[in-house]
Amino acid sequence: MREFYGIKGRAHKTKVNPFARGSAGGSRLEFSTFDREVGVEVHLEAVDGVVTQMCELILVETSMGRAHHFPLSETTTADELRGAIARKNVPAPYDVRLSCHPHEQEWVEKLLREHSPGIVFSEPKLMSHIIETPEVKFQLSERYFRGIAKIGFHYFLSQFPAYSGHHSMFSGIRSFISEDTNEPVRRVNDFIQHRNHPLVYQMLNDEARPDGWKAHILAAEVKPGLGQAHVQIFLTQENPNLIYTVKLAHDQSLVEQEVAAHAYRYFHDGKQGSFSGEASPLPAIRVGQAFPPATPAVSP
Repeated sequence: MREFYGIKGRAHKTKVNPFARGSAGGSRLEFSTFDREVGVEVHLEAVDGVVTQMCELILVETSMGRAHHFPLSETTTADELRGAIARKNVPAPYDVRLSCHPHEQEWVEKLLREHSPGIVFSEPKLMSHIIETPEVKFQLSERYFRGIAKIGFHYFLSQFPAYSGHHSMFSGIRSFISEDTNEPVRRVNDFIQHRNHPLVYQMLNDEARPDGWKAHILAAEVKPGLGQAHVQIFLTQENPNLIYTVKLAHDQSLVEQEVAAHAYRYFHDGKQGSFSGEASPLPAIRVGQAFPPATPAVSP
């Protein structure tokens, strides 16, 4: 979503292309479409908010027509490419296709000659200018949900300073956030659920959408016996997105009812100084109607 909307990270952070490399224990994003001009599935990427073809080597099985994709960058070495192809174990025979922009052609051809000294390049062919029915495949690991839990936990503690994260009532969520395990991802459901009604009051109307703005919505609440947080990442005009409820604590000492919520909206015109947006508090409104119950974050 950050790449799609062209949102820049902190200057000191190392730039990672999620379409070329996975993170948080998940695989890379596979953003694909069938290109009618070249007759094969190709991969795309979002760069500064613009969707474009990805620089990649494509091996197409002759018998089945299945395409295998190998992202290329200026830092890719011939040995790294050999290793990636060997791990895929693509059955021969296969056709070899190359997708790259004209300004990438020089370093790409140099890389491929180092990989295969006898390689011959054919005349280039323009790819389609129309992206038809693109699909994005992505993987959410346990570490992704632990990141959501950490966001909710930190927000809760920032809004309710009377509670320390060191209290024993938070031992479960602390362990979930900090400890890698070999348990299946379904342990996520012990701490995280999908909230099935909106955090933003105006969106109780199913047709309501943000008017061009994009934001993250965070909320936290304490009610008798329960402390929890709600996290909605990238609420936009095109994408209402899921709302996660993070169960932080079950304890009889939680008696006072408290609630807090903020929207972090991105600036329309990009960064202003060192900031990409600003946070503003949201009012708490009690609504006298029944809502659908929360559902598991990970389907059984």
